[in-house]
Amino acid sequence: MRRSTAVLSPDWNASNAARRCERTELLVLTNTPTPYRIPFFNALSDALKSHGAALRVLYCAMREPHRHWELCLHEQQYPWMILGGWHPSIGSWNPHINPSIVAHVRRLRPTWILSAGAWNLPTVLLAAQGRLTGNAYRIFWSEGHERAVLHSHGLIAVARRRALHAYDAFAVPNEASARFIRAEVGEHVRVLYLPNTVDDSFFKRATPAARADARSRFGFSEGTRILVSVAQLERRKGILELTAAYEGLPDGLRSNTALVLIGDGALRPVLEARALTLRSGEIRIVGHLERCGIRDWLWAADAFVLATKRDPNPLSVIEAAFCALPLIVSRQAGNVNELVHSNVNGLVLEQLDQEYVTAVLRGFLMHPSENWQAMGAQSAEIADRTFRRCHVAQHFVEQLMPLSLGA
Repeated sequence: MRRSTAVLSPDWNASNAARRCERTELLVLTNTPTPYRIPFFNALSDALKSHGAALRVLYCAMREPHRHWELCLHEQQYPWMILGGWHPSIGSWNPHINPSIVAHVRRLRPTWILSAGAWNLPTVLLAAQGRLTGNAYRIFWSEGHERAVLHSHGLIAVARRRALHAYDAFAVPNEASARFIRAEVGEHVRVLYLPNTVDDSFFKRATPAARADARSRFGFSEGTRILVSVAQLERRKGILELTAAYEGLPDGLRSNTALVLIGDGALRPVLEARALTLRSGEIRIVGHLERCGIRDWLWAADAFVLATKRDPNPLSVIEAAFCALPLIVSRQAGNVNELVHSNVNGLVLEQLDQEYVTAVLRGFLMHPSENWQAMGAQSAEIADRTFRRCHVAQHFVEQLMPLSLGA
C-alpha cells in the first residue's frame, strides 16, 4: 500500500484567507491531475469568476499505477491540493483513502462539491455524505452508461445505486450517461450536461504543409490511405476485431493503405506478429505517444477508427474530430451519438464481427478523397459546436448557478 503526503498549490493558503470575500465556491474532488482536465479546470475557473464565484480542486493522489501522463502542475490557475492518504492496489482497482477530505470540506464550506472518478472510491463516498461534509450541494460527475457498466446486476449494482442516491444532482457528458443515471436513480433526478473536452487550441485541423510534413516523416506518400486508431492494445478496445477486419480487405484495396495503432498493452506482441504476415498493406504499431506524437499522426491520417467494445467517453475521438478527420466509431463508445453522424462525418460500427467491420472499412476506402475531406470538415464543425472547452465550461456554470439558491 502506498502512502502519500499532501501537496499544496502556492496560493492555497492565500486563497483560504481571501475566500471570506467570495460569495460562492465550487469544490471539485477527483482522483488525480490529468493533462486534459487541468486546461478544462482553468476554463471552468474563468467561467466561475465571470459569475462572481471561484473554483478549488482537491486530488486524491498524484498518479495512479496505470497512468503515465506528463503533468504540468504549475499550469493550474486555481487553488489546488493533492490530499495525503493511502493508496492500496486491489487487483485492477486502485482506491484512494483520504480521511482529511471531511475536515477540508467542513472548513471550506463550498457551495457545491463536484465529485469525479469512480463512484466507489472511499474518498468520493465520504464526500457524498451530508452528515460528514455539511450542506454543500453534492454533484457526481458520472461518465458511465449502460453499454460500459461492468456490473448491471448483483451486489455491486445494488451498492452503486445506493451510493448514487446520496447525490443532489449529476453531471454527465452525453445523453447515454443521462439515460443511465435516470435508470439508476430515477427519472426525477437533476442532470447537468458537462461534455468531456480536449485542448482545442492544440488539436486542430492540419495545414497542408503540416500534413505533408507528418506523412513524409512517417514514410508515407500522399497517395497512401492512413487509418489511425488511438487506444490501449487490450481486448476491450476491439483491437483484435479491427486488425482482423483490416486483414479481411481485398489485397488490391489494402495494398495502398496503412492501419496505424497508437497505444500499448498486453496484445502488442500478438499484433506485431500478425503485422508481419500481411501480404499487402501495413499494420504499424507505434506504442504509447504523448500528445504531440498523437497529433502528428492525426494530421497525417485520412480517417480515425475506434472499434471499442466498452468505453464511457473516449477523448481520442474528440481529438480526431477537432483535427478534422472522418470518424469510424463503435456504437459502444459513449459519445458516439454526439460525435458521429452516419454518412455525414463518418460511420458507426453497429457490430464488431470481422465481416461487418471489413464491409464498413471497404465501403469507406472506396469513397473518393473529396468525400473524406467533406466528412472531416463536418467533424471539425461538430467538435467546435459541442466540445469547445470555454463554451462547455460557461454552459456548465450557467446550469450550476441557480443551484446555489437551493433549487
